[in-house]
Amino acid sequence: MFPVNTTALLILQQPGPLARSADSGLADIGDGSALAGAASPLTQARVKISDMFSVNRVDPTAVKVRLIERLGEEFGIRQSDYSSMVAYGADIRRAVEALKAQPGSAQAVIAIEKKLGLDKLGVSLDELVNATIDPTGHDGKKLDAALQKQAGQWDKGEAIAGSFQLDDIGIYGR
Repeated sequence: MFPVNTTALLILQQPGPLARSADSGLADIGDGSALAGAASPLTQARVKISDMFSVNRVDPTAVKVRLIERLGEEFGIRQSDYSSMVAYGADIRRAVEALKAQPGSAQAVIAIEKKLGLDKLGVSLDELVNATIDPTGHDGKKLDAALQKQAGQWDKGEAIAGSFQLDDIGIYGR
């Protein structure tokens, strides 16, 4: 049986996509081979912890929350006016259904999806509304998977979807 601190150290030693070398700043290690002999296990663990809590780390949950807030803003609905996400999502659903009932609404729905970046995530407006109401349902899981995939691309330095960018203090916005 391993002591707790040794077990934690073993878990944190698992290679990640990006780690800091003790003497060379940032290094892309991919499989962890570059750091294998370069730093002690303790240094490697500290690097992994530092990366885990970095302000530059993309948090898919924070992006999801901001995306849902922006959806409500599209219809003039503020989350702070509701006591639960279910009630908030239900009101958004009513607003989306009212929009769809109007003639020529297909273009408006497509415009909202593009503005929110849903087209790049592969998620429809209805799926986002359903994920707001039931985050653990099928559409909620689909949204989570799409955001995780996108976060992985951001972590690798690929282009950030146009609607999600960091502002001066590190908050995701448009």
